[in-house]
Amino acid sequence: MKRLLFTVIAVFFAVVAASAASLTVSWADGKIDMQQGSDWVAVNIGDQIDSSATLRLGKGASVELTAGKHKVSITSAGTYSLDSLLSKGAAAENRISALDKLGKLVDPKATTSSTTVAAVRGDAIEPTKEATSWDSGSANVSAILDQGRKLVRDGDFDGAAARFEEAVKASDGDTRDSATYSEAWALAAGDSNAKAVKLLRSMPDSGTWAGPKDLLLARLDIDSNARDEAKAVLTAGLRAKLFVGDDVGLANSLLTEASAQ
Repeated sequence: MKRLLFTVIAVFFAVVAASAASLTVSWADGKIDMQQGSDWVAVNIGDQIDSSATLRLGKGASVELTAGKHKVSITSAGTYSLDSLLSKGAAAENRISALDKLGKLVDPKATTSSTTVAAVRGDAIEPTKEATSWDSGSANVSAILDQGRKLVRDGDFDGAAARFEEAVKASDGDTRDSATYSEAWALAAGDSNAKAVKLLRSMPDSGTWAGPKDLLLARLDIDSNARDEAKAVLTAGLRAKLFVGDDVGLANSLLTEASAQ
């Protein structure tokens, strides 16, 4: 199944890169402009942008562009040719392997391999009553987290992210960090990299969740053209010994990938 997914992703990027395609801005945060002749015009959510366009992001800005069920994320300041990004495709195998490993901190059975199935199922049936009827006004954080984990196991990553967001708002300390990490992972598993990166950047650089946060942030940075941040985060984390056990190997692997041209 995963090999088929890699092939589908590769074919998608090859087809889009071979001919101009229309992309929809599904997420935009900060100053984002598109080149039109010698001028630059603001980009907003909902805009249709040709794949031959050039985008310019200001400091702290991020954007996601959607074509069907596929997304391209940019989370670092700079000027980008969309055609160039699309032609590079995505390191799908590395991404899925890292996300699956880092998802075990959310739930031992967490996996991104159900993403495609979940998308099809979501189009076919109404959301369950359980997934939509939670009253956050009387929130029990532990129960909300459990519900989010169940939705992760079911492959409903959007629903899981929403539950984890409720837990973030109703908690503090390590529990809040855990819920924030879980929300970011669920967003990433649902292919919403830019939102996930923004959340991870808001998390503290010390404490129980600093190491996992840095690993997930680095993975998403690599996927969204923010390799300099990925290298800085991983180098600092290795120096501070934030990673333990197998995570040291993952950090070094990500650092190698982030450093590759």
